[in-house]
Amino acid sequence: MINLTFAIIVAAVIGGMIFSTNSISSVTAQKVIKKWSVNDPGGIVIDPKGNVYVVETGKDRILEFTANGTLIRAWGSGGYGNGQFNSPMGITLDYARGYVYVTDTGNNRIQKFTSNGTFIAKWGSPGPGPGQFQTPIGVDEDDPKQNVYVTDIGNNRVQRFTSNGLFVTQWGSLGSREGQFANPGRIAVDNSGDLFVADFGNNRIQKFDGNGKFIMQWGSLGHGNGQFYNPTGMTVQESQGNVYVADTGNSRIQEFTNDGKFINKWPINTATGAIDNIDLDVNSKGTIYVTDRAGNSIQVISPVPGT
Repeated sequence: MINLTFAIIVAAVIGGMIFSTNSISSVTAQKVIKKWSVNDPGGIVIDPKGNVYVVETGKDRILEFTANGTLIRAWGSGGYGNGQFNSPMGITLDYARGYVYVTDTGNNRIQKFTSNGTFIAKWGSPGPGPGQFQTPIGVDEDDPKQNVYVTDIGNNRVQRFTSNGLFVTQWGSLGSREGQFANPGRIAVDNSGDLFVADFGNNRIQKFDGNGKFIMQWGSLGHGNGQFYNPTGMTVQESQGNVYVADTGNSRIQEFTNDGKFINKWPINTATGAIDNIDLDVNSKGTIYVTDRAGNSIQVISPVPGT
């Protein structure tokens, strides 16, 4: 079995990076209020009840926990059959209907399940054509229309499907212009149906409408507010529409308004290096759940000092 991590993407980014010396003006002290072990965690998503679904990439399975880290169920194993995985990375939920979508990265496909892990459908195969993938990573869904969006990093594009896997449209190519990508990572859809893509190699976030029309972008290489060093994970908080980004190379989380204005940031403690925090999600109370790959754990972070 292959171990597809964001090291694949890191290898595509040129070294010798020079960082900005912008001053840090707004930092909220972070407090790890809970932590539990997961072997090589990838994607993470929180359901309306507060339960936490985690892709355990290292064991080719999906884990469901309570908000406090008690294991509810697990499903999946290494392989190529229905419900089996090869280094899965991304996960999302259809909140209204309870469906779970997983990027089965090493098998170059998407799998769809019920919330308790019963297999429903799959689609995708290796290649550059519509509906094919070369290392799918991020996945998200807009509940009202049931569109499923996937970042296809090897083809530097985003693909849109129906909830049953029928190809609808695609956009993107390799580059740094508007609507182009350099290894797009995670993807997140807000309540209005607009979507945000972590453009890893270009150190920016791009925003599109549901049909792929470019809306705006923000970010550049550096460690100042609103800058990034290899952004990986990303989510949009349901209630406010704010965008949270795992700024992995800078070992921090940044929060922005829906139109890219910097709000806040939280440093993330890492034990073994910066390329570490792969994905995150935020619950209705603003509590942040982070997959800490280097530490083989889930970190639960309070954004409010002392709580």
